[in-house]
Amino acid sequence: METAPRRLSFGAHADAYERARPAWPEEAAHWLVPEDAQLVVEPGAGTGKLTRAVAALGVRVVAVEPDPRMLAVLQRFGLEGVEGTAETIPFDDGMADAVLSGSSFHWFELEPALREFHRVLKPGGRVMLFEYTIPPRSALTPKESREIDEVIEGSAMASLSQFATGSMEELVGACGFYDVVVEDATDRIMPMLHTFARWASVPYWIATGLHLRRRFVNATAAVHWYRHRDIWRYVIVSATK
Repeated sequence: METAPRRLSFGAHADAYERARPAWPEEAAHWLVPEDAQLVVEPGAGTGKLTRAVAALGVRVVAVEPDPRMLAVLQRFGLEGVEGTAETIPFDDGMADAVLSGSSFHWFELEPALREFHRVLKPGGRVMLFEYTIPPRSALTPKESREIDEVIEGSAMASLSQFATGSMEELVGACGFYDVVVEDATDRIMPMLHTFARWASVPYWIATGLHLRRRFVNATAAVHWYRHRDIWRYVIVSATK
């Protein structure tokens, strides 16, 4: 029997996901959205945390979300959303002024998603991605590599292993974008990650003792990510069509 993609597993707990995820500050949306934007598309929007911040600017933002359960939560907040994926966005060519991905790009198939973003953007449109990058495996210790793989394989981060530190400019540029800028924002998220890791530490150690860490993916990810905070980076990637 065919199983659902891991990225669709969050919908079973959509309300809890909505409660647990932090809100995006409105000032971040100001920075992300071009001043004259009329249509912003957000693939992998989840329950619409970033969508809300963008909508508060008075800009039309359409969330594209593959899981109808997540989409239903988003729409309860009066947000505009459609069912679809980052690789098959239900818009015609050249419609969007901006495409945003708020820490969801690791769910997507890398090249098909980037080419789809390029297709739906107007000439001069902007893409903005928030994402983690990790060093090449040759630069990691066996323990670092094993614990990062545990997070990648147990979560929805299907593409993360392709995001080698220093490679994002080339990956995005190869899909037709120019003026690619990568900004290191790791220090900005570290206080939040520290809080998550503290909350997760008790269920993590219980799960470890019971050999159930794969069933406690979020706790494992928070602890492992904070433990290895010196080797990964959190970056903001912007580029122009």
